[in-house]
Amino acid sequence: MGEILFLIVLFAVGGLLQAAGKRRRQAPRTNRPSTGLEPSDRSSGMLAEIQKAIEDMKRANGVAPVEDEGEEEAVSRDVEPEVRSLEDLTPRPERVVVDQDEAIEALAAKRLEWSESRSRPHTKADHRAFDSKIRMPEPTLPTGLDRIAELRRMIVWQEVLGKPVSLRDRQ
Repeated sequence: MGEILFLIVLFAVGGLLQAAGKRRRQAPRTNRPSTGLEPSDRSSGMLAEIQKAIEDMKRANGVAPVEDEGEEEAVSRDVEPEVRSLEDLTPRPERVVVDQDEAIEALAAKRLEWSESRSRPHTKADHRAFDSKIRMPEPTLPTGLDRIAELRRMIVWQEVLGKPVSLRDRQ
């Protein structure tokens, strides 16, 4: 029974604290302490001096001061449009004629020569050369020290490409 009474009291105190927090947030703050970021008389005087210096620089450079943002600029920087006829035939430089006929003819002749050399029927000598090429004996395995080095390489590649050690069969 004491535990339930303790929970009820705890719940009531929490509700009171929550209500007090809401009232504090809703109340208008009139007496705020100074943060040092508010404009003071001294800083507004400095701002006026800076604005005056900017206006003096603009006048010295010949830029008209802008009185109101809603008005248009007093000095227009746009270039006046130039009207001209597009029918004028102004002389153009002559086109440069690039002639690559000789290079193309040489390339075509080279290709024809290559195709003619391979378009003839195969002779018995051609067949024998091909037959000897495909019937060459397979290369023999290295012996001695080369054999040991080759076996080491094979074992390394088997470790790299094989199953992970945790998945291998234990023997």
